[in-house]
Amino acid sequence: MATALLALMLFTSVTIAQKKTMSWTTVSPKAKELALKGADHLMNIEFPQAYEYIKDALALDPDFTVALVFMGNLTSGETQKAYSARAVKSAVNKTEGEKLFASLQDTGGTQESRRATWAKLYNMFPNDKMIALYYLFTREKPAEQLTVGEEMIKKYPDEPAFCNIMGYLNLQEKKDTALAKACFEKYIKLHPEGSNSYDSMGEFYFLTGDMANSEKYYNMALEKYPFSSSSIDKLKEIKAAREKKTTAVQQ
Repeated sequence: MATALLALMLFTSVTIAQKKTMSWTTVSPKAKELALKGADHLMNIEFPQAYEYIKDALALDPDFTVALVFMGNLTSGETQKAYSARAVKSAVNKTEGEKLFASLQDTGGTQESRRATWAKLYNMFPNDKMIALYYLFTREKPAEQLTVGEEMIKKYPDEPAFCNIMGYLNLQEKKDTALAKACFEKYIKLHPEGSNSYDSMGEFYFLTGDMANSEKYYNMALEKYPFSSSSIDKLKEIKAAREKKTTAVQQ
């Protein structure tokens, strides 16, 4: 009896835990696998890479609500409108969480209403890392983002995306360069094959005035992904500033 009761309790606890993350309903396990990879890139601000994975996921399951919402966020113009409409339509027979997630694509929504939707999703799915990250992003004031971020980094100490956002919040809000640098160093350690971890470290050095190290890390980001527009633009900016300084000295 005791063994059966323990098994039931364990089963119940696992079931409850599972409900604390949002369902990704799809007819294709491979589509979900691809979408998860895309979501990882999305969370790490690697949008071109995210786009490719999620596009491939939708080729396997065109009615995949979560992937359609992602594409609605990764595209613009008429293409975005089309993905958003498909996302809302696809969610009709899906879970309540997916319906709420798809409602973020409602063209009549406001920034405030979307902020409220992310808060509701976070309350529904407190163990969903992706939702937690966007809940953090959508808090209205930087001080609130910092508070939420400090909670999240304790809950998910080894999640790369949270190390990244906390690097920026510690630098810009707390004005703590040492702690910010430690966050970006950990981000690289946790996300070594990504491009954004090196891009973020490049920006850290750029913002703190160390152009030599900034250039070094932006080039490392391009080694991981040669088409990183933020790294390319910053390297151009560093080069232009250096040339301007050289010209000024020569005059």
